[in-house]
Amino acid sequence: MKILILLLFTLVMSSGQLLFKKASLEINWNEGVLGLVNPWLIIGVVLYGIATLVWVWILKTVPLNFAYPFTALAFVIVPVAASILFKESLGWQNVVGTVFIIAGIVIISVKEI
Repeated sequence: MKILILLLFTLVMSSGQLLFKKASLEINWNEGVLGLVNPWLIIGVVLYGIATLVWVWILKTVPLNFAYPFTALAFVIVPVAASILFKESLGWQNVVGTVFIIAGIVIISVKEI
């Protein structure tokens, strides 16, 4: 159950990042603060707020040394999703880094599985 909640948290956090990217492509910076009134940005901020509350709850129930490495999954999810949604390129460095991140999380979570 801990791992499922941590994975859900990471998905919400990653979704927020992807929404920030989407918003950045549509924001009219010449409009100043009014240009920031963007539905993608607002939804991203709300998701980040929800993720923060979930994170605080996670920290109450899960040791930080176990929970924190799961946040690194965002470094896997966001680039892969960005390559699909925004046609950004993934290099071999991304693939190698992803393998190391996933291996590290597996090693850390072995005691919980």
